[in-house]
Amino acid sequence: MDAINFFDGHEYFKDLTEKNKLAKANAFFPCSCSGINSLQDVLENFRKQSAFVCIDDTNDASTEQIGGGWFKKRTFTVFLLIRYKFDDMKDRAEKLDICRQIFRQFHSRMIRDKYLYEDMDKSFLNVSRIYARELGEYFISGCTGLYFMTEISEPTDLRYYAEEWNG
Repeated sequence: MDAINFFDGHEYFKDLTEKNKLAKANAFFPCSCSGINSLQDVLENFRKQSAFVCIDDTNDASTEQIGGGWFKKRTFTVFLLIRYKFDDMKDRAEKLDICRQIFRQFHSRMIRDKYLYEDMDKSFLNVSRIYARELGEYFISGCTGLYFMTEISEPTDLRYYAEEWNG
């Protein structure tokens, strides 16, 4: 039962990036990383691309009981990064504001998508509380942005099967 139809966060945020007008107008490039200390796709494409929607390919998870069922809660981290003119704080502020607007637009789309009942894998998306943090001016020289974290809680099958055990 597990993992067959789980929410694919990478595909979902890549799709949002490709469909969002502001992200397209600013040439945001969807890519992956393994956390804030390993932005490999960003660094690999830094000379060719000027803006990134980078989805962390690792995620934290927990299992919890809600009501009578068990749910696996996974957290997805998404970085919105954009380059600005080096040492130009006005340009940095303008570019950071683009990231803020894209985050707001992504959040509003996530709320809409959660309530499209024909797509049950998004119905477990937690849109009521999303943590976001802006990156400091010295994060990557000439690059600004923010990251946000969203959770999804999906039903999981924790039934005990005796045939899975010896004794």
